[in-house]
Amino acid sequence: MKLWQKIFLSSLALLVLATGGLSLLFLNNTQTQLWQREKQRAALQQQSLMNAIKTNVVNQRLQSGQISLSDTETRQAVRSALSSQETDSYMLAFQLYDSSGNPFRDDTTGLCHTANLTGSEYQDSSLTYTRIFSQRDRLLLALNSPLPLEQTDFRMVCVFDVTDLGAQLQRQAVTALSFGMVVSLAAAVVLLVLVKVQLRRLEQLSRASRRIAHGNYAERVQLAGADEVADLGKDLNRMAQAVQQHVGQLEQVAQDQKTFIANMAHEMKTPLTSILGFADLLYLQKDVPEKKRREYAGIILDETKRMRSLSGKLMELLNVGSQNLVFTSEELSGVIGEVATAMQPVLHSSRLALQYGCEPGLWMEMDRELFKSLLYNFIDNGRKASPEGSLIQLLAHRKGGRIEILIRDHGQGIPQKELEKIRQPFYMVDKSRSRKAGGAGLGLALCEEICRIHKGSFAIDSRLGEGTLITLSFPPAAADGAEEGGGAS
Repeated sequence: MKLWQKIFLSSLALLVLATGGLSLLFLNNTQTQLWQREKQRAALQQQSLMNAIKTNVVNQRLQSGQISLSDTETRQAVRSALSSQETDSYMLAFQLYDSSGNPFRDDTTGLCHTANLTGSEYQDSSLTYTRIFSQRDRLLLALNSPLPLEQTDFRMVCVFDVTDLGAQLQRQAVTALSFGMVVSLAAAVVLLVLVKVQLRRLEQLSRASRRIAHGNYAERVQLAGADEVADLGKDLNRMAQAVQQHVGQLEQVAQDQKTFIANMAHEMKTPLTSILGFADLLYLQKDVPEKKRREYAGIILDETKRMRSLSGKLMELLNVGSQNLVFTSEELSGVIGEVATAMQPVLHSSRLALQYGCEPGLWMEMDRELFKSLLYNFIDNGRKASPEGSLIQLLAHRKGGRIEILIRDHGQGIPQKELEKIRQPFYMVDKSRSRKAGGAGLGLALCEEICRIHKGSFAIDSRLGEGTLITLSFPPAAADGAEEGGGAS
């Protein structure tokens, strides 16, 4: 089915439903008002009949000089009053029933009996009941109202001919239906013309988009007007212009992807260096105490497992975000202690010292290995920028309801004009120095993504010749456990 057909049919269906609904609502409201008026008219005539009966009973009581009539006298007065009443073309029949449901007179029409307003569902003597029914092509309205006389309760049933009202309501329904059909038909014709005219411009857009898809990025479409179709044409023109401008950038992106694959070893270097450092200690020292041997072997095992886990998680992080990461509540002092221990061989080989500390009782929700990678990256960046014999500091404390981690080096610093660019993937301030140190420009980009996943952030304050201060901020997590402070070395 074509788009214009879908739009036309769906719009027509909604229009028909709306027109029909409004017509039914108007018709129902009108019919309700007419029925209420008719019931009031019938109730007034029934009330007039009941007043005549009451008047006759009162006159009988006054003539007899009694305070109240007996049941027998009341019934005689009622029969006398009923005998003097006549039906007409509107009130076709009437009947009076006592509390036992017995009629007071013969109903030759049988309409009061047919109205069936004396059943068990009509036993509340204080209510007036109505019923609408049909008989011999006539529409009838029956009223059943209470009539208390002297010490006895009666019920008056009257049947009225409302055939004319029924015919009027039927004519109104036919008129409303005809009006709805005429309006829908006229709207369908207008709607069809409008849809065809409007979608003709979409055909222009379709032809232009096909030419752009075949490589003609200079193609532009000219559509007059200020509606959504014209806006779509402008968007198509902007898209073609953007594609034309960014073809070269897409080629650069492809090259960056190749560079990323070639430099993935950047994230693997720190754990490998740590493994090699402790392996050298085991290899070069002939008489390694059993305790130290087990400690070194344990670190090598832990770093190997971390490297295997980290390689998969980093690839997953860059490709599918934070899926399949396992977050647990961890005490920060233990994590910082592990990072400091693992970084010792790397820093020692560069003749650098690491001072670390952590305020007790700091807990965070983290993916442990991924968070350790964050700290490894910042410390390793500080190592690359620091001269021999200098100090790198790793400190953590609580500040303003959040956990703040400070990583400071006293290296060469970063120029102010480079600070806004260093978070970009593959960007390196000093490319020759970074390549020599084994960098690929991925560290800070990965750090920013890891911070985002941990609902944190980091800021860089750096001055040339004075060093760099990295300030990380994370939300804390409450957890049970022994509180451990950090050490220093």
